[in-house]
Amino acid sequence: MLEANRHPNVEILTYSEVIEIDGYIGNFKAKLRRKARFVDETKCIGCGSCTDICPVYTSNYFDEHLSARKAIDIAFAQAVPAVSQLNRDVCVECFACVDACEQEAIDFSQRDKIIELDIGTIIVATGWDLYKGDDYGYGIYDNVINQIELERILAPNGPTYGHLKRPSDGKRPTKVLFINCVGSRDINKNAHCSVICCNLSLKNSKLIKSEYPDSQIVCCYIDMRCAGKDYEEYYRRSRDAGIIFVKGLVGKIEQDPLTKNLKVQFEPVGTDSIVSMEFHMVVTSPASLPSQGTNEIARVLKMEKSPDGFLKEYHARLDPISTKVPGIYICGSAQGQKEIDKTVSQARGAASVAGIPMGKGEYTMELIRAKPSDERCAKCYRCIEACPYTAISVNPEGNLVVDLINCRGCGACASLCPSKAIELTYFRDDQYMALIDELLPIEE
Repeated sequence: MLEANRHPNVEILTYSEVIEIDGYIGNFKAKLRRKARFVDETKCIGCGSCTDICPVYTSNYFDEHLSARKAIDIAFAQAVPAVSQLNRDVCVECFACVDACEQEAIDFSQRDKIIELDIGTIIVATGWDLYKGDDYGYGIYDNVINQIELERILAPNGPTYGHLKRPSDGKRPTKVLFINCVGSRDINKNAHCSVICCNLSLKNSKLIKSEYPDSQIVCCYIDMRCAGKDYEEYYRRSRDAGIIFVKGLVGKIEQDPLTKNLKVQFEPVGTDSIVSMEFHMVVTSPASLPSQGTNEIARVLKMEKSPDGFLKEYHARLDPISTKVPGIYICGSAQGQKEIDKTVSQARGAASVAGIPMGKGEYTMELIRAKPSDERCAKCYRCIEACPYTAISVNPEGNLVVDLINCRGCGACASLCPSKAIELTYFRDDQYMALIDELLPIEE
């Protein structure tokens, strides 16, 4: 991020959101809302004097709400840009930060700004969110956390400076249970596999074992899916380190009201017995879901989504980067959850594909497009419903209009039109009949 921020040809618009995009490849018109930071980015030097004097504390979203932060603060240590941001929702407007800022960068009069940009190509990389249901007492019991919260606990710059501690009392848990596939691979919730959960459990359990060798760690799973280079070896090394893997999911969890320990019952596959154990902490591996930004950009760009909710690619195997709209590409977890190496590869591929028309300065397409006939059209508008590219619309006179840029010549409209009022250029019925007559002449 720092390297990208220093590049002369890269402009980073943080704390902004896309509200409207129109146009086509090479001529997209984007409208963005730049939210008010209430700090002048050109003046703020990130000294932190405003943070030091601010009397208001609020929950720290970067630490998954496991710690506190001031009402005015830099988002995190490596934030770009490294300037403060004021949370007006919790600010008491004491204006102590205004008095403390020597750069006069605090500006309570700022308002959101709407800016417009001319864009050639678009790459969507909106990431993913976590499933946060109340499975296994998450959000109910203090010491049931998810993998991302554990990541922040184990991070050196996290709320506990990298040392494993329970949220309830700050003590080190010696007995930890990992539960995989929470909310995923379940037709009643999310049928898809989140891909990264198994390896994430291996990594974090191994980190705990490295710092605290006396820890007792149990991992419950449906299947350990550790496909990939060296992943199976990592799985073996985790077992050799003493981590216990149990095939089967947890059935019941209850919290001891005095100790806040968790009493867990599960039935290992292949046995007829119910195992009861007490753990100091439970870590769930929740399903990966499309992010809020993914859903918003799908609405703005009118992009299709696959059944799992992620953005739909042009072809799942042959072209997982392009979309149905020329000039719009997707990568990373916006297209579907994947490991870091695959995310990096797809991001590079998206950058390369998007750079081709930008470098040439032109984009060539075959104009095999649908062509409607107003005389034949019965105004049933079934073609509009069938078009997967939303390329067909109705003008004020009630006649069909085909967008030559969005239309991809798939022929879906022509195949179902009962009046034969819409056909593909160069693939009309009379052309086919003439071709057949030449190939199969009728003998006199």
